[in-house]
Amino acid sequence: MPRHKWGTMANRVKFRTQDGLAWLTLAALDDQGARAGITAQMRRAIGGVLDRVDGDESLRGLVLQGGAAGWPCAPDPLEDFDAIMPRPAKGEEVPSLSELCRRLGALDLPVLARLSGRIAGGSMALAQAADLRIADPDTCFAAPEFALGGFVGAGGLVRLARRIGGARALAIVAAGEEVEAEPARAQGQCDLVLGATDRSQIAAALDMLIAEGVPRTDTALDDPATYLNDLAPLRAQLGKGALAPVGARLFEVVEGALLLPLDEALDVEAVALQELLEAQLSQALRHSARVTRRAAHLPGEGTPTAPAPLRIGLWDQPAAMAGGLLAAGHEVVFGASDPAAIETAFADIARKQEIAVQSGALSPDIREADWARLGAAMTREGLSGSDALIASGKGNFPAAPLSARNAEDLPEGTNDFGLRCTGDLCELVPPEGALPADLYAMAGLLRQGGAQVLRGGPGAGGIADHLRAAYIAAAERAVLAGASVAQVDAAVREAGGARPPLELADRLGVDAVLEDFVRLHRPFGPLLSLLALDAAARGTRQQGFYDWSEGTPRPVPDQAEALAALRDEAGIMPRRLSNARIRARILAELANCGAGLLQHAQAHRAGDIDVAARHVLGFAPQMGGVMFAADRAGLLGTRKLLRELAEEGAPEPVTLWDVLIRNGKCFADLDDA
Repeated sequence: MPRHKWGTMANRVKFRTQDGLAWLTLAALDDQGARAGITAQMRRAIGGVLDRVDGDESLRGLVLQGGAAGWPCAPDPLEDFDAIMPRPAKGEEVPSLSELCRRLGALDLPVLARLSGRIAGGSMALAQAADLRIADPDTCFAAPEFALGGFVGAGGLVRLARRIGGARALAIVAAGEEVEAEPARAQGQCDLVLGATDRSQIAAALDMLIAEGVPRTDTALDDPATYLNDLAPLRAQLGKGALAPVGARLFEVVEGALLLPLDEALDVEAVALQELLEAQLSQALRHSARVTRRAAHLPGEGTPTAPAPLRIGLWDQPAAMAGGLLAAGHEVVFGASDPAAIETAFADIARKQEIAVQSGALSPDIREADWARLGAAMTREGLSGSDALIASGKGNFPAAPLSARNAEDLPEGTNDFGLRCTGDLCELVPPEGALPADLYAMAGLLRQGGAQVLRGGPGAGGIADHLRAAYIAAAERAVLAGASVAQVDAAVREAGGARPPLELADRLGVDAVLEDFVRLHRPFGPLLSLLALDAAARGTRQQGFYDWSEGTPRPVPDQAEALAALRDEAGIMPRRLSNARIRARILAELANCGAGLLQHAQAHRAGDIDVAARHVLGFAPQMGGVMFAADRAGLLGTRKLLRELAEEGAPEPVTLWDVLIRNGKCFADLDDA
């Protein structure tokens, strides 16, 4: 009869000994059933297990494995590492993950990691500290840390580099791809892939490991010249782009893995990761990822669920929405005010389906089934009988149990959801008294149609409209203050802004921009007025902030003279502005716009404003977002800047700044509440 002992060290940690083997199981899910990483409680429990097995002569090996849902894996895998772990309370001893991995690697017992589920972050580090890694066939290896401005810490990168080589380790962590078990084995992330393994097979593998001797974990160091030569081509590749500072630290770590003793190499890794995660780049990238995850559901929605198949009527909506809803299993009736748009949309859907078929992403049978659920409506009455309706246009539409229409087209007192779409960003405004279930169902349909959905609020315009107007107005003010048009746009572009404000204004059309300002009840400056008058006089849109006569933006001749005259008339003494000062001004005005949207319930999460800035203004993830920038700069300092800008005609800081400052809070705290 086998002898065994069970123990529960924490809610997510179980420990068992049987026939001379120790089994340590780490659960992937927390008490609420959500995926979680390696928390302080879990680290304390793992440390307790290592205390028990270290020096226990009755044991011949340790098996480290995940629970029924796999290994622990936090939504942000960098949360696992000590560099950003919250400090324990005074007198409370919680081992760091680095310390646990060091102890695991130094055990006299052979350690086998049985890998399953998703392996990333702290799970990757623990796996690399083991002597042998056996993966289930459905295991997925992920390396998202580089894209978040960091890398696998707690010795994970150093141990991987010493085992498989620095170049191969860098290729894995920098690629950021999710890799299935067998390709991961070929890369060196695990040693074996075994299907349908049970305890007896794992025990047999561990016994074989014991019999044959624990393999060396630093075989890549045997040929230093090859190690370094293989690294050379990657140096230039990782030295480019926004993540170049991260790439430089990666090289420092993998070179240290070769040139330094293990303990010193681990120290270099820890310092490099600590400094990266304290830098603005990583904080901005992680903030962008965090608010994007939150934006996958509306406030209060919980985990979104896919709506059951419905008959959905679309009117004057993008073809991509129809294609997405078809792919989700719905019946779609597509109508448009211009009949030619129906033919164009059907052709677009067919073309994309054919590409999917040719690439193997869609079977011909499924395509035929999707196509059979697509119908056309030449008139609005053709949408009758729909379970849900998504439409643009004024006037009457057939009634539907669930209906969303362009917010600006809705008559007063309607029970329809308001909809404001800008590209793939959709702001959903529920009518008074709307049921939460209906709100979430409509949001689910829009997501299936390919939209990023945010909850908006009543009033003139939505989040996107107000941000865009504030963006252009702040840029115009910077020009009047002394910057050139080109400098303002260059200042935004060098920080990662793909749609610099004054170029964006020209692409939209200065006349259209001014119409938006009027609709949103926003004042506009003298330069915008002058450009609009000039465009009207010329009868052309080839000149705005830039000259577009050759198809690309070029400086406008004599613009400096016109600006000088405007400044003289307004009593503005121009001054030299640095690019950093220009960005600070624009971001401060955008944050004030966002604060106003929050204060008036036109936006419901600060993070949603940052998501909208990425979609509408082209802000790159490394910028973090406008509310992130205000938190980073400090609310007190940003409010002071806003008061200075108010003397130049910018809006006064809204009351929310005072409320947050008085209570020692920031915008991120609004989302965490």
